[in-house]
Amino acid sequence: MAPRTPLLRPDRYFADREPTFDRGLIVAALVVVGTLVMVAGLGAVFTAKIDGTVMVDNPDRPSDQFCDGRMNESFSEMNTTFGCDEPAEIERNIDTIIDDAMGQFYGPLLVGVPVVLFVVAGLLHLGTALAGGQGSFGNTLTVAAWGFVPALVTMPLAIAALWVTMDPMTISQGMEPATFQSTLLGQIENWTPIALAFNAVGSLWGAVIWGFGLERGRNVSLIGAAIVSGSVAFLLFVVGLA
Repeated sequence: MAPRTPLLRPDRYFADREPTFDRGLIVAALVVVGTLVMVAGLGAVFTAKIDGTVMVDNPDRPSDQFCDGRMNESFSEMNTTFGCDEPAEIERNIDTIIDDAMGQFYGPLLVGVPVVLFVVAGLLHLGTALAGGQGSFGNTLTVAAWGFVPALVTMPLAIAALWVTMDPMTISQGMEPATFQSTLLGQIENWTPIALAFNAVGSLWGAVIWGFGLERGRNVSLIGAAIVSGSVAFLLFVVGLA
C-alpha cells in the first residue's frame, strides 16, 4: 500500500502518484498555518518562562511636550480634558508585551511564507529545467510545499528544547532593560545550537523529499534532482543562518 504522505517514504509516495497542483495548494496552506502556530508556540514558551511587570508609556496620556506647554493654573481644566493629569507611565504584565511583540510577526509571515514557497519552487523549477526537466510549475510547487512539511515536525521539537533549556526569569521593578536583554539573549544563545541542529535535519529531510518529488514531477534523473534539491536546501540553510 502506498504511503499517504512523502514524509517517511518519498520514493514510494511519488512512484505511485504525480504531484498535482491542487494537492500542492492544500500542503502550502498547511505550511503557512503551521508556521503561524509555531510562532505562537514560541511566544507561549516566553510567556510561561518570563514573569513580572514593566513600566510602559501610558497610551491615554499625550506626550510630555504637549502637556508641559499647558501645565499652569489657567490650563488646569484643559489638562484634565486632554488627559495630561494621567501618569506618564503605567504598569503592564510582561506577558501582554510578549504577546504584542509576537503578534507583529503574524502578518509578515502570512505574506512571507507563500512568497518563500514560490521563490523556492522557482529555483527548483529552473534548476531542473537546466537538467532537461519537463512538467508543469504546479508539479514543482507541490513538491516544494511538501519539502517544507518536515519543518513542522522539527520546529516543535526545537521549541520543546527551548522550554527545557530556558530557565525561568522574573522581571523586577527597577531592573535595567539592558540587564534583562542580556540575560534573555544569553539563554537564547545556549539554545541556538540545538535549534540549528533541528533546522539542519529538517533541511536534509526536505531535500530528500524534493529529490524524489522532482524525479517524478519534472521527469529528471534522480541524480540531477538530488543535485538541484540539495543545492536549494543548502542555500536556504545558509540564508537561515544570516
